[in-house]
Amino acid sequence: MTALLPPRSENRPALVALDLTALGVTADDDLGADLPVAKADLARLASYTRAAHEAGVDFVALGEGFRLRTDRVLRPESWLDPVVAARRIGPHAGPGGLVAAVPAGADLRPVAAELAQVGLVGTAWAGVQTRAGAPAARLAGEERPARGTGTRVVVEVRDEGDVETAGSFADVVRIREQDPAWARELRFAVRAAARSAGRGDIPVLVDLHAVVSTQRSAAVERAALVADIAGGAPWAGALAGVGTVDDVADTIEAWVSGGSADGVVVVPGSVPADVAALVHGLLPELRGRGFLATPAVRPVRQAPAPAARVPAARRPAAARVAVPS
Repeated sequence: MTALLPPRSENRPALVALDLTALGVTADDDLGADLPVAKADLARLASYTRAAHEAGVDFVALGEGFRLRTDRVLRPESWLDPVVAARRIGPHAGPGGLVAAVPAGADLRPVAAELAQVGLVGTAWAGVQTRAGAPAARLAGEERPARGTGTRVVVEVRDEGDVETAGSFADVVRIREQDPAWARELRFAVRAAARSAGRGDIPVLVDLHAVVSTQRSAAVERAALVADIAGGAPWAGALAGVGTVDDVADTIEAWVSGGSADGVVVVPGSVPADVAALVHGLLPELRGRGFLATPAVRPVRQAPAPAARVPAARRPAAARVAVPS
C-alpha cells in the first residue's frame, strides 16, 4: 500500500543551490554585425562555482538564457551553451553539481554526450534542467548518460499540470513562487505523485532572489537599483530575500520549516556582491543554525580565486570580495 504521508521529521536541513546564469553574456539578435563578439569569462564562472561548492552549495545552475557568445543569431546551436559551459568548467568547478538548462523540444543526444564527460572529472554530478513533459521522461530514460555518476534531472514545476511528470521522473524539482501556502501544496503534490510512482521523496527548491547587505535599508535600495538596471528581471516572480544575512536566513528557515520547500536556488541580484554574501554570510549562518544539508568541504577562501586554465577564457585578476554595506 502506498503511504499517504511522508515520514515525520523534526529536523529539516535546507538544500541550497546557486543560479549563475548572470555570468553569461547578453545575446541580442539586434546587434549589428560590425560590433565585436563578446565571450563569457569561463575562468570567472569556474572560480565562482568552485567557491560556492566548497562553501556547501549543492549545485550551480546555468539557465536557458546563459550564452557563451553574443552572436546568437549566427549560431543555431546557441541553445546548447549552458551544457557546453558546464562541460568545459567541470574539471575546475569543485565537488558539487552542475545543472544546465535545455529548452523544451531540444535534441537530447548532444546534451547527453556533453554531460557524460562532467561526471568523469572534478564535479560530483551533472544535471539537466527542463520543463515538465516529454523532455523530462526522455532524460530520465534511455538518453540519460550511463557513464560517470549519471545525469540528474531537474524539472521546473509551474502548476499542478506539471506535478505528475515531476513525481515520475525528476530527481530535483524547482519552483518559482512567492506564496508559501501554494508552494506547500505544490511540494506535497509532487511528493504524493512520487510515492504513487513507487519513488522516494523528491527535494523541491524554490527560487530566491537574493540582495544582501549589512543593513536592511541598504539592501532594499540596492534591490530597487538592480531592478531598474535589469529592466525585465530574470528573477520576476521569485521569492524575495532582501535584507541582512539574518533576514534572508529567516526567510529560508520559515519556508523549509513550514513545509513550503526543501531549500532554495539563490538567484543573486548582482555578482559578485550577493554571491559573496551567500558564501561568506548566508551559508555559515544556516550552518550555525543547524539548517544546512550540505557541509563545507574545506575552509572557504576569502574570495573566489582564479580558476585553472579554461580553454578560450581570460584569467581574471584576484580581488577581495566583501558583502556591500
